[in-house]
Amino acid sequence: MACKDVISSKGLAAAAAVVQVLPEASEALEQQVERLRADVGAATDDVHLWRRVRREFSLNPGVVHFNCGSIGATPRMVVDAMCNYMRRCESDPYDEVFGKGLAQGQAAVQEQAAEFLGAAADEMVLTRNTTEGMNLVATGLHLKPGDEVLTTNHEHGGGMACWQYLAKHQGVKMRYLEMPNPVTDKAQILERVAGLINARTRVCSFSHIDTITGLQMPLADIAAITRPKEIVLVCDGAQGPGMLDVDVKALGVDTYASSSHKWMLAPKGSGLLYIRKEVQDRVQPIMLYSGYAVYSGSGGTRNVPQILGHGMAMGFHNAIGRTKVEARCRALSRLVRARLREIPALSLITPEQEALSSGMVTFALDPAKGTNAEVFNHFKDAYNIILKPAQGTYAYVPEDHVPGPRPSYNAIRVSTHIFNSEDEVERMAELLGKMLA
Repeated sequence: MACKDVISSKGLAAAAAVVQVLPEASEALEQQVERLRADVGAATDDVHLWRRVRREFSLNPGVVHFNCGSIGATPRMVVDAMCNYMRRCESDPYDEVFGKGLAQGQAAVQEQAAEFLGAAADEMVLTRNTTEGMNLVATGLHLKPGDEVLTTNHEHGGGMACWQYLAKHQGVKMRYLEMPNPVTDKAQILERVAGLINARTRVCSFSHIDTITGLQMPLADIAAITRPKEIVLVCDGAQGPGMLDVDVKALGVDTYASSSHKWMLAPKGSGLLYIRKEVQDRVQPIMLYSGYAVYSGSGGTRNVPQILGHGMAMGFHNAIGRTKVEARCRALSRLVRARLREIPALSLITPEQEALSSGMVTFALDPAKGTNAEVFNHFKDAYNIILKPAQGTYAYVPEDHVPGPRPSYNAIRVSTHIFNSEDEVERMAELLGKMLA
């Protein structure tokens, strides 16, 4: 499924169902979403379009947030909706959580999530974050001693700890693919993946978007290698949904875990997990023993207002258009590349090709000019500009597991989203150029 600016009737129906569980506020919430959709459609140029979108956010004046790769900024309409849901929930807790009240809207959010990622509802799990999703997959695979997991030296701790746990407690062996830097062609990655797979490989676990460099992994091509061998292709999708118009079927992954409180701008502690129907007999975490329903005997009580707020965040993206959102993230990222390339102390380590890049871009800082932490602290304290001092390679791997040196790129990562502007990028680049002159 390729989702364009007009969302499906299924997605619209799910969004409407979420809003209707709160009748006294439904009209106001519907009006906010419809007004945004109408204004976006009527915008005569990008300047007016994105200024209009920016008004939906509550960021303090002067705060420039370039770090949705760590945490997003939730739109005001989503915050308002969740507050309304919380008040309603506490007015009659039992009926709202377990009866015919707010809880009835949770299934609609699950439908929304499935539509958002191009999956079926019975392949979708509402979680708290990427780490929880990765943990569910890893422990649900029931790997045996000697089974191998292939991953990379660029993974985030949230996508690495689950396999390290199995290595420590169940005798699973981890193998680390050393990512080339810079990546100039997807063949560099595919050759290394194919060369490291063997008869004992049971899982390949890769990020959709490299948390260090912003590289977009060629997952569909990797799936063409792993699926015929019945190797489970696990994806840490923390940086995908809300930045890219994600289609898990097109990616060819078997599982996809993400954090909606990053680029999707959902309430904090919101996540999604996709498990392809054809591998559900192989991925069986305890939480899903009673099935994929949002509330079940094996899953337990949920934060219903937050889940409904999660749905509202998806509705916000759909009102703008997911392809518009991706295009905006990429356009601002291209501007960041152009401006920071002009600074001699910085070297781009994000791939140039659009198919291998994303809305997150990273530059390595010449150590002679300082550390990435010094840049982060100075920009935060002096200018209220939030960047990201990106981790080094093998950052979350115990020393005795590391095959060789532990390189660090001394990297500065910039994540641009729909509430950012060209003026903010220009100012950041100017200040950074002066600091590193």
